[in-house]
Amino acid sequence: MKKYPLPTLAQLHTFEAVSRRMSFTGAADELCVTQSAVSRQIKALEMDLGIALFRRRHRAIELTRDGRLLFEAVTRGFDEIAHCVGHLRAATEAPQITVAASVAFSYYWLMPRLERFAERCPEVDLRVLAADQQVDPGKGDADVAVLFGMGDWEGIETQRLFGEKVYPVCSPDYARAHPELLRPSDILDQTLLHLDGGGTLWGAVDWRVWLARQGVTGQPVRRGIRLNSYPMVLQGAEAGRGVALGWSYITDEMLASGRLVCPVAKPLETQNSYYIGASDRRKQDPAVAAFIQWIMEECGSAESSA
Repeated sequence: MKKYPLPTLAQLHTFEAVSRRMSFTGAADELCVTQSAVSRQIKALEMDLGIALFRRRHRAIELTRDGRLLFEAVTRGFDEIAHCVGHLRAATEAPQITVAASVAFSYYWLMPRLERFAERCPEVDLRVLAADQQVDPGKGDADVAVLFGMGDWEGIETQRLFGEKVYPVCSPDYARAHPELLRPSDILDQTLLHLDGGGTLWGAVDWRVWLARQGVTGQPVRRGIRLNSYPMVLQGAEAGRGVALGWSYITDEMLASGRLVCPVAKPLETQNSYYIGASDRRKQDPAVAAFIQWIMEECGSAESSA
C-alpha cells in the first residue's frame, strides 16, 4: 500500500499550471503538450478525487472551492520541493560571484592579482564587470563592487581600500626632453593628456583642479590631447605624447618599474577613497566574504610596500 495515496505527479503538475494561468491553452503552451492532453489530465484528476475542480464558463474557467484548496496545497508542496532542489543544486555547483570595478582598476590593478585569488579559492567562478559608471551591488548588478566616494552608501557595507592620490606622470624620454619641467607652474607649457568621460569613478580631479590646488593660475599654452579611456591616456604618456595625471594605485608600480616618471612631486590627496562594497544580503555569502578578505589583504600589502 502506498504511503501517500496521491494522484500522479503529471496530473498535479498539469492542475497547478491550469490553476495558475486560468487557461487550458496557456497551460498546454507552458507544458509543451496539446490542449486535449491537458484536458485529459484534469478529467482524470477529477475522476480520481470524485469532485469538480473547475467551473467551465464561456471562454473562461474558474476554480471551485475544492479546487482552490487543492491549488493552495499543491503550490505549497511544489514551492518547498523547488526550494530544496535549488539548495541541493547550489551545493554541487561552483560558487560564482560578479565583481564590478572601473575599466582602469580592472585592467591595471585587479587582473594582475587575480591569479593569487584563484590559487586561494580555486572553487570560485569569478566574473569581472568592468565599467566606468559606478555599479550598485545593492541592486543586484554585481555581488561586490569597487566604489569611489566618501564611504556612505545606503544598504551597502563597505571597507576602505585606499585613498585617492593624483600626480603628474610622463615617460622618461619626455622628462629628459623637457628639463624645464620642475614646478607645478611649468605644467602650463606642456602637452597635457586629458581623460574625457571618465564616469563617476574618477571623481572631480582633472588638470584644471590639480593645477588650482597647486596654486597655479593661467591656462595651458599648448593644445592638449583628449582621450576617453584611461588606459589610452597612460599609453600616450608612455609613448612620450605628453604629461598625464596618474592615480597612485595604478601608476605607483609604473614609476617603480621605470615605465613612467613623476616630473613634479606634488601629489594631490583628496577626501575621497576607494572602497570594496557588498549588499547586506550578499556579504554573508562565503565566496563574497573570501573575495573581500583577499582584496583587503592585497591592498594592505600594496600600501605597506609603497
